[in-house]
Amino acid sequence: MRKWWVWVLASLLATPAFPGELRAVLSSDYQIDVSVQPHDGDAWTRLARRVTGDAANWEDLAAFNQSDDTLRSARPVRVPFALLRPSLQRQIIQNVFPNDHPVAGGWQHTVVGGSGIEGESLWNIAEWFTGDGANYSALRKANTGQGLSTRTGDVILIPKVMLTAAFGGGAEGENAPKTATEVRKSKDSQAQRSSTDEDVQEAVAPSSVGSPSLTYERKDPEPYAIYRLQKGEALYSSVAIRFTGRVYSADVGDVLQRIVEFNSIEDVSKMPVGYPVKIPMDLLLPQYRPDDDPARLAEEASQRTSAKLARRTRARNLAAVHVILDAGHGGSDPGAIYEDVEESQYVYDVMCRLKTILRKKTAARVSVTRTEQEVLTNPPYPLDDAIVGVNLRWYLANSIFRRAIKSGLDKEKVVFISIHADSLHPSLRGAMAYIPGGRYVQGSYEKRGPVYAARAEVRERPVVRHSEQESLEAEGLSRDLAENVIGAFDESRLQVHAFNPVRDNVVRDGHEWVPAVIRYNLVPTRLLLEICNLGNRRDRELIKTKKYRQRVAEAIYRGLVEFYTESDQGTQVAGKAVGRP
Repeated sequence: MRKWWVWVLASLLATPAFPGELRAVLSSDYQIDVSVQPHDGDAWTRLARRVTGDAANWEDLAAFNQSDDTLRSARPVRVPFALLRPSLQRQIIQNVFPNDHPVAGGWQHTVVGGSGIEGESLWNIAEWFTGDGANYSALRKANTGQGLSTRTGDVILIPKVMLTAAFGGGAEGENAPKTATEVRKSKDSQAQRSSTDEDVQEAVAPSSVGSPSLTYERKDPEPYAIYRLQKGEALYSSVAIRFTGRVYSADVGDVLQRIVEFNSIEDVSKMPVGYPVKIPMDLLLPQYRPDDDPARLAEEASQRTSAKLARRTRARNLAAVHVILDAGHGGSDPGAIYEDVEESQYVYDVMCRLKTILRKKTAARVSVTRTEQEVLTNPPYPLDDAIVGVNLRWYLANSIFRRAIKSGLDKEKVVFISIHADSLHPSLRGAMAYIPGGRYVQGSYEKRGPVYAARAEVRERPVVRHSEQESLEAEGLSRDLAENVIGAFDESRLQVHAFNPVRDNVVRDGHEWVPAVIRYNLVPTRLLLEICNLGNRRDRELIKTKKYRQRVAEAIYRGLVEFYTESDQGTQVAGKAVGRP
């Protein structure tokens, strides 16, 4: 049986840092079979959230795979295409069908055929793009002269009113089957197909989704990777930003210049599709390096260890959870400024909105670190010095954390979220979260001077210590929280940073570090959330609107609730624990 296939790499997932591997296969009978390889210690709920956007879909996934409550990491999990996150559906389609694209009236699909002259059926096309194969008749009416059978090269227009959210249509899931059971029933008339590796008898060269394949030249005096430009891609975004992790304008420019010189490119605007761009190996992020590269192996080992150490807990409606909210900058420090937009003003507004939502809708206790003009230490600190202000905010958070633990609260039920708005390369948009990478926060830290000694929170415990285990545990918990929050942004159709939206360090001016407000922080579950890029005009206009800031606050709230909805301690169903095996 002939099959076409496409590898979908980890970093394309809306909830990033997914350590598994998602594979989509277009079979000879034009079905898109999707499977994911769980990682060690995975749970059904986590897997469901990552690939479908809703942890509650775990039961449907288990049933679709005829599995019991326990997820076995050694066995690939089949995922119905209709249950995938919209972003994954779209990326898979665009790579399987490279000539597909949105048009003014909807979505244009070009039939690929492949086996004889018969192409994919109108039923399948309707199923992929509208969520229901029964819409094939409406598709035929919308494409005058189209027969029931398709031929290679036929162009099919799917009207926008029929499209699912993945392809620019209405609300997510509006046309799609709601559960895997419905998906399974809709296929009852089709022959049963196995999704095992043995089915893949013949394949063509893979194309990649989100993180395209790289080849490597390691024997060169300066080792490098090769990436072939795709249609519509730009060197600065598709290569310099994606593969090197640089996001600040000056850094992107420096990396771009090095790549241009390394490739002897005369005019970046005239690079043809398929151009083999050489990227010096030392510029690559660890996840884009060869499988046996020490940097990649070290990062993967750290992520596995941190995931295993992260002990999750459940809290219905955030009961007995203490949320510490922090807004960046303030007072005489406006943060990033573009035109008439000052970061501190708008992120403080988002923090206040989030505080209101949490107090109205949940049972969580909420603390904030500052007002518009001062840090709420004892005594308060007027925000005159930006560095002192940052340091006193984490000292204050540590004091709140210690009091919460002393009152009997589990450490996993304290959360710290610092809200910011970034100032990056103008091509970038959307939210990005920074978490405390374990290797960056280990050690002891102390700030000295009269301004610190005058604050009760500093005197309580002036020295902060992070052991290796504590650092890795915090990385795992914080990553899970960040994935939930970024996932909530994606589900709310808020813009998310296109490449690696969850990061364990900042890369700037050739240095890597973790922001102080989360580096020296004792709260195990903590993140710094950049809600948008003020360097981008569209993001800048959005943050000025109350509607957008309210949507951001609500997305953070939903991410928090989702984080405490899941647990690696297991969800009790019919007397059996569902969680890590």
